Amino acid sequence: MKPFFSIIIPTYNRGHFISTAINSVINQSHNNWELLIIDDGSTDNTQELISDYTDERIIYIKQKNKERSAARNHGIRLAKGKWVCFLDSDDYYENNHLSNFKNFIDKNNDFVGLISSGVSLTGTINRRKDFLNLNLDNPLKEVWNKFLLPTQVCIHHSVLIDNKFNEKLSLWEDTHLWLRIIAQYPAHQIKTYTCVQVLHNQGTVYQLFEKIKPNAIELEIEAVKGLFIEYRDIISNYLTPKDLQNHVDKKYRMFLYQARQNKQPGTSLIIWMKAIKNQPSFYLFTELPKIFINVLGIGIHVK
Repeated sequence: MKPFFSIIIPTYNRGHFISTAINSVINQSHNNWELLIIDDGSTDNTQELISDYTDERIIYIKQKNKERSAARNHGIRLAKGKWVCFLDSDDYYENNHLSNFKNFIDKNNDFVGLISSGVSLTGTINRRKDFLNLNLDNPLKEVWNKFLLPTQVCIHHSVLIDNKFNEKLSLWEDTHLWLRIIAQYPAHQIKTYTCVQVLHNQGTVYQLFEKIKPNAIELEIEAVKGLFIEYRDIISNYLTPKDLQNHVDKKYRMFLYQARQNKQPGTSLIIWMKAIKNQPSFYLFTELPKIFINVLGIGIHVK
């Protein structure tokens, strides 16, 4: 029987997490699925762990390390399901995740586009991420400002034929794809929490903020700018050059704050200069002395 859902897990040295992710798929109340595990060159015991699973719906593929965008695209090319879902190897689904999507699809029989579900965050923070209103006239601004995680998302397979993850990007690659898709197809968020993002000190976001690296920031900024250049025809209907400038300003402020808190004065100054060049503001001028106050550690902690 052809699977209704194809679930793609990209993984790299996540042997200590991946069993939870796999088991959460096996335990789904809806069982017409295939699970494609794309091992992006792991050197730990990932392959050994997965070999213990005998469920024929689980397909394991190992490739040379090419980063997660390439791993997800590999899974998309192999997928046989009508709908494609994503699951990061350190996250997991609640038991009703797929049935939640299936019920929505059945009620909207001709729907072709993107669906998302609600996500809870657990680990270093425990909370539920706010729902997005994707029924607005400009749903791109919702995703642009609030983000969707891959584990939340399910996309009609036909949409992914011409829309895949940009393999040149190692940051912001998921939002880059969601924005392109939502600019062309309808999108909905089902207001039910059915998946969980596990926050831990080996996660991409944690490592990004633990020590701010100017090169990593510029990679993300260039990804944002590149979206406007390469996909101007579809993006310009929703987002303006001013939106781009404001979004880049928001990114710089976020990274500047974290670099200050990390007591990285050199990095803070580099970010500050780039931020001033992008969009000068009174706020940024007030940030300059805070860089040195945080570093001096004279009993004043400036937020």
